[in-house]
This record gives sequence, structure tokens and C-alpha cells, in this order.
Amino acid sequence: MAVYFGMLDALLAAEELPEEYKDRCQDILCNDCERKGTTRFHWLYHKCGTCGSYNTRVIRSETTTVPDCSTSS
Repeated sequence: MAVYFGMLDALLAAEELPEEYKDRCQDILCNDCERKGTTRFHWLYHKCGTCGSYNTRVIRSETTTVPDCSTSS
């Protein structure tokens, strides 16, 4: 999975989100390490800040803009 996750990291680094979504955050739950965290908004992919997995699900989308989305919980 490390190779696949590396490909997703590169994809996300190269992708530019529209201005209205750049500072939005989402709360996620990791299905691998079972920890909650906060990550930057994305349409499809959400990386766990604890274990680095993309096997996550959104549990809450932040409706206000936040200057820094911390990935820790």
C-alpha cells in the first residue's frame, strides 16, 4: 500500500483546489488505526495524520474556513 499511498500523495500535491475550498477542513475517522483527526478538504482522498493511510471516512465537514488544518487529533 505504501506505493499506492505515495502516488496519492503526489496526486494531491499537484492538484490545485478552487479558492473557496482551499482553507476548508474535514474531520475524519481512520479505518486502519481507528483514530479521529482533521485534514484539508478534498473531493475524494483524506489522509490520516496518525498512520498515513487513506483508508478513512469523513465524519464531519467544517463549514467555515480555517487557516491551518492540523492532521492530529
